Amino acid sequence: MRIAALLLITLLSINSSHAYEVSENFWDTGQAIFHVGISGSSPTGGTWNDAFKRSMAAWSNVSSFEFVAVDNYLDPCIDRGEGLFGDGSTGIDFSASVCGSEFGENTLAVTLSAGNCQNPQCTNGFIITDADIVFNSAETWDVYSGSLRFDGTNEFERVALHELGHALGLNHSNANAAIMRAFMSDTDSLQSDDIAGIASIYGSEGAVTETTVANIYGVTLVAPDNATISGPNNSSTLSGTLSSKDNQLDGKALDLYQYTFENDSSIDIQLNSQTFDPFLYLVRVSATQASIPSSSFADDNSGSGNGARINLNIQAGTYWLGVTSDDNSAQGSYDVSIISSTSNPPSSFETFTSIYGADVLINPNSNIDGSLRSTDFKFNNRFLDLVQIEVTTTSAVKIDLSSTAFDTNLLLVDIVNNEVGSLVLENDDNGSGTNSRLETTLEPGTYWLGVTSYDPSESGNYDIAITLVLP
Repeated sequence: MRIAALLLITLLSINSSHAYEVSENFWDTGQAIFHVGISGSSPTGGTWNDAFKRSMAAWSNVSSFEFVAVDNYLDPCIDRGEGLFGDGSTGIDFSASVCGSEFGENTLAVTLSAGNCQNPQCTNGFIITDADIVFNSAETWDVYSGSLRFDGTNEFERVALHELGHALGLNHSNANAAIMRAFMSDTDSLQSDDIAGIASIYGSEGAVTETTVANIYGVTLVAPDNATISGPNNSSTLSGTLSSKDNQLDGKALDLYQYTFENDSSIDIQLNSQTFDPFLYLVRVSATQASIPSSSFADDNSGSGNGARINLNIQAGTYWLGVTSDDNSAQGSYDVSIISSTSNPPSSFETFTSIYGADVLINPNSNIDGSLRSTDFKFNNRFLDLVQIEVTTTSAVKIDLSSTAFDTNLLLVDIVNNEVGSLVLENDDNGSGTNSRLETTLEPGTYWLGVTSYDPSESGNYDIAITLVLP
């Protein structure tokens, strides 16, 4: 297969409808791995690596394409030069030259793309396999947001955004506000023209491994692919961008993420942004996605710099992580890191003995794990677990009980003045296989979920999942 190389030189000099231009070159896997190991930090303190990663995340968040960062250095000039087309792996660095050639006048950075031609003449573009990026070390750099500085200091993150656009297959745009315009401007984030351009090559947002969660507030709530945290030690990160299209809270953009901690945990959550003053929320929610005020936390400036941080011990459960700003109308990219640990796997939920002699576990979560054991209370010669939940807002729900160990039977009972009111519903096998499912509307009140088996004396692990059913 013939190899082609494309030199995308960015003439980003300071310069006081959709107009994007696409090349015929693209990554056919919908993913690119970049080795991000630039040494050093910007004068304002943030590392070049973190700024570059935020730029990668910004493109990934608005398209079905995914940039993946590998935290080690790779020389971008390996196998670069006359007649050479790179080593097939991407590297990023500052350099006094473009792999031996001089930077052009006013040129801040260069993207070197190479790949496999789509036809023998290489007239239909090529499938990109390598896209090294070199930043001009003779220039003055920093990381900052908003208007360009009058002292000529170039802003690294928006230049990285621009170069990554070239790496994706975009040419320069004629749109005045676009990041892909040939001249660096006060624009410091992706604009509609940039987003439309990348969507025309790879498709719009949707390939991000996350799901939207139904909730009683009607807001956009996302569960990332690593949303269940089981311990004993876990760490995860996410990147996003606040925009005018997000949820709104008191005139501020708000992104919401749902995480489930399976055990009581010690957590350290940090939110940082180079473009706005971050504000962080952590709110525990009930089985029917209602907030629990007594387990709600917020922070503005406890992190490094103007970053936000929540560092505390929490009970096992489902939590919403809210990312917003301290200032109205602030927008831009951000990074969240979550570190959690648990030294006590059992969860500290309260259990009490009911007037009927059976123990009842008070568990407010929408996902509940348990196990029928021979030591459990017995009802009609069947082991029985009881879980109490509270409903604060009228909610249409679907309750699934599943087990691979026994044929499940699920009961729903309302509680009035600490006594059993009525058996609301009972189901044996409306779920898949021998699993149980109840679908009903719950009015505000207290309810018991009864977990038992269809056949006598069966035992084993089970899972309860409660989800909202929206109109």
